[in-house]
Amino acid sequence: MAKIHRKIERQRDDFSHKLSGNLVENHDLIVFEDLNIGGMMRNHHLAKSIEDASWNKIVQYTAYKAESAGTVVILANPRDTSRKCSRCGNVREDLKLSDRIYHCSSCGLIIDRDMDAAINIRNMGLIKVGRGTPEFTPVETGALSAMVTPVAETGSPLR
Repeated sequence: MAKIHRKIERQRDDFSHKLSGNLVENHDLIVFEDLNIGGMMRNHHLAKSIEDASWNKIVQYTAYKAESAGTVVILANPRDTSRKCSRCGNVREDLKLSDRIYHCSSCGLIIDRDMDAAINIRNMGLIKVGRGTPEFTPVETGALSAMVTPVAETGSPLR
């Protein structure tokens, strides 16, 4: 039984190394949600899936590989990322977790809720490195300036 668990652990570790290496090699800005993984692990319905995905390990591996490669890694506050319109910034208070499509009542945007959250997270990262503004963030982004240095959120384990 121990051999099986060791093999699974090594497979997870190998995947985390390969994914983090790929992210650092192919991107000059990487933005992760600063999720409370420890708190999420206390939910017995989610714990096994979160552990299988090795979220925290992927963030840690990416951060240490990015440091030597000159890639910027940012942890973004996840608050309202899936309730905020990525086009106009309107926040919908009435969304339930079961609502998978975001309908903006202000600008009319209709988008998958997870895609909307991903755009919001990316925009937060661009703002932190000076490539976007809260009012307007370009959809297409080029390479970051060579003057940018790696950044980590204050208080995060990535320092």
